[in-house]
Amino acid sequence: MLEKLKQVLDKSKQVYYTASSKLADFSRPVTQPLYKVYRKAFGPLLDRWDRFAERNPKTGKVGSIAFKLGALGFGFLIFMILMTMIGAFGHIPNKKELSNIETANSTEIYTIDSVLIGKYYIENRTEIKLEQISPYVITALLAVEDKRFFEHSGIDLTSWMRVFKGIATNKASSGGGSTLSQQLAKNLYPRKRYMIPYVSLLINKIRENIISIKLESIYNKEELIALYLNTVPFGGDRFGINVASRYFYNKKAKDLDPQEAATLIGMLKASTALDPTRNPENSRKRRNVVLSSMLANQDFRFDSKELSIVAGHLENGTINQEQYNELIEMPITAKKHSTDFTDGVATYFREYLRTNVMPEILKNHKKPDGSEYNLYTDGLKIYTTIHSKMQEYAEESVTKHMTYLQDQFNKHWKGYPREKPWGDDRWINENKMRSERYAQLKEAGVDSTAIDSIFSVKVPMQVFAWHKKLGGQVVDTMMSPMDSIKHYFLMLNTGFMVMSHKNGYIRAWVGGTDFKTFKYDHILSKRQVGSTFKPIVYAAALKDSLRPCQYFRNAQQTYGDWSPKNADNRYGGWYTMVGGLTYSVNTIAANLINRVGIQKTLDLAKAMGVTSPLPREFGISLGAADISLYEMMKVYGTIANGGLRPEPVAVLKIVDRNGNVVYDYKEEVENKKAGPKVRALTENEAAVMSRMMRSVIDNGTGNNLRSQFVPDGEFAGKTGTTQNHSDGWFMAFNEELTTGCWVGGPSPAVHFKTLAQGSGAAMALPIVGNFWYKILRDKKLSRIALEKFKKNDYAANQTGCPFRIGIHPDSLQIMMSDSVMADEIKANGYKGLREMAEGYFGTEISGEDAEGGGESGDPEKDKNENQTPKAMNPLDEKRTERKRGGG
Repeated sequence: MLEKLKQVLDKSKQVYYTASSKLADFSRPVTQPLYKVYRKAFGPLLDRWDRFAERNPKTGKVGSIAFKLGALGFGFLIFMILMTMIGAFGHIPNKKELSNIETANSTEIYTIDSVLIGKYYIENRTEIKLEQISPYVITALLAVEDKRFFEHSGIDLTSWMRVFKGIATNKASSGGGSTLSQQLAKNLYPRKRYMIPYVSLLINKIRENIISIKLESIYNKEELIALYLNTVPFGGDRFGINVASRYFYNKKAKDLDPQEAATLIGMLKASTALDPTRNPENSRKRRNVVLSSMLANQDFRFDSKELSIVAGHLENGTINQEQYNELIEMPITAKKHSTDFTDGVATYFREYLRTNVMPEILKNHKKPDGSEYNLYTDGLKIYTTIHSKMQEYAEESVTKHMTYLQDQFNKHWKGYPREKPWGDDRWINENKMRSERYAQLKEAGVDSTAIDSIFSVKVPMQVFAWHKKLGGQVVDTMMSPMDSIKHYFLMLNTGFMVMSHKNGYIRAWVGGTDFKTFKYDHILSKRQVGSTFKPIVYAAALKDSLRPCQYFRNAQQTYGDWSPKNADNRYGGWYTMVGGLTYSVNTIAANLINRVGIQKTLDLAKAMGVTSPLPREFGISLGAADISLYEMMKVYGTIANGGLRPEPVAVLKIVDRNGNVVYDYKEEVENKKAGPKVRALTENEAAVMSRMMRSVIDNGTGNNLRSQFVPDGEFAGKTGTTQNHSDGWFMAFNEELTTGCWVGGPSPAVHFKTLAQGSGAAMALPIVGNFWYKILRDKKLSRIALEKFKKNDYAANQTGCPFRIGIHPDSLQIMMSDSVMADEIKANGYKGLREMAEGYFGTEISGEDAEGGGESGDPEKDKNENQTPKAMNPLDEKRTERKRGGG
């Protein structure tokens, strides 16, 4: 029994000695430097004390007690070091982990012309290489933060001695003892809080020392400087010198001058207190301290051959006495340049990208190890199809027109003091009950009467408002919660999109007037489309073998229980399909869908890109359906693209932080992974539709695009206005681009009272027009606005007929039976026929240069107000002024 016990004890001793030996080996990298510090700090003092104690036994006894207490403290320190190393206070990263450091990098979004337009991040950080950093930054950093950076291996014993001496002598300016490597360890692995008082700092310092020694053994000095400058915080959610230089100076890190570099490095001591935009005077004083250190510390000792990059930086990053004298007198020049996700350009597009596009792409594209990419931390670079200038012009066009339109809307309703713009108060009450303030009061148990009272009291608040010179602004005001609800309920909004229909590339995306205030994207929202749906009906008629120059009577007819009217309630004469579309005549569209059938029309709408559910009713021909602008862009893009439906493309390429391609749209299209394009129309059908819609712009309801904005361009398009003028639409395309715009209130209840102000031509067309005007004025882009449509003889021959005639079409049939007339038609098309018919009947027949049915059947009002029609319709020679129609 005793023998077995002895064997167990011997084995335990062996395990103990082995473990102790391994622990000693494991801890030696830390304990040896600490012992050196201990000997260097206290060795001479202990030797002198031993000699003194021999001569003074009584005093020596007290000293021995003090020494034992010191030894106990040192032993406790060693114990804490060992416990920290084995992970008792949390995980200590090993060399493998430290060799593969991946900080949380923000994902950057670029336009097709390589302009950075935004980021996604948790911590706003973008890594750059040492070569991409200003030499003055390196000099300032080393001069003020770690003068002996090249002389230590993570722990600077000299700095520790200085700190101990400062503590002993109560000297406030003794400085800190942390090296860059220790600060880097703290940046990479933030400090933790522990339950034991006063121990947290000790444990965290030990952790940082251990990690810094490991970092020094893995990375060279250049790599450590780069890693530090890419991770150091600059206040708020800003991390790294690259983000800081863009935020405070709107420039790249490599372009920082001496005083800018000194200002940013000066912030490292206290990023909030020394923020140059918040506390410029404190920042200036600290900057000058850094500049003084840069002047005084220019002789760094290191192997310049091994560290060639930093050697060049330090050589080029010095300042002399004359420069120093000038720099310290300079004012602080830093300003805020927002990097907030909700600021900047293309904010609605970035949100669409984040929520709709990227999840689908990243779902099918994983990391090499099979794990998923994180949009906010993996430092991806997303190259989009957005064109920076087109996006800029689109946003400027929206701001310009919406500032004007909102002012007109407010003035318009002041002319009706006895009427409420929203009509029924239930709209306002519903918005009140949906508000966050109302929900909080209800949850707190406040009764309805008290809530109504609270909502009527004016309080300080910020609201979005339009300013004639500044555009949309958030302003401070005194307003009751109920008044703020009414204020926002009367705010008109818009959605505007630009797409290259040949490849589907989205060139500009403006989903609203202000993303911070109005998060709802009106490119994706669904509203009634009005007469912008009519081209689908007309295209379905073409597919059903109806001819563009076939005549249809302009008469009110009943289809089941539906009897559509022209908006001006005027009828008579016969329209060709060309004329019916040009002037958006409701009776003609209704006649066409009756002939073609609802199902064929719905099928074509789906083929052209409409995914919203559509009602199976004749009213669809006049746009009685809720469809998004995004879908309508595909519809019009199909016509513009020769019948092939374009699928909107937002992303061209994605690369990871190391430059490896994650996703390449062009490659995937070439590999047919994106699927074949849908042909909704034949080339000839699309060409005929395009030519008929050119007439809308040249002669009809969209004439203002040519007369006021781009007189020399060739465009096709369609206006749209819904019931009560609640929604204004305008779609237009040329050979290169398709543009689309919707304008309206937050609810159909909010609208202009008159069509003159509430039509698509008045509300939406100016945004599209302003955009094209800016494109025309841009020397690099003007060719796009001046691009001519490709010639199509078939379409030209099919559409060259009168818009409207006041005689019965049978009379023309008699003429067409004449062989001479047949030859004339063959030789000169329908234009020749019109001239001969006018001579034959001794009267005038309206045509491309004459007025016809109007958007509502009244071309006189539908053409530009400043233009005089060249010919009067024979049925309306004694016509008086009539109200405009909708469509």
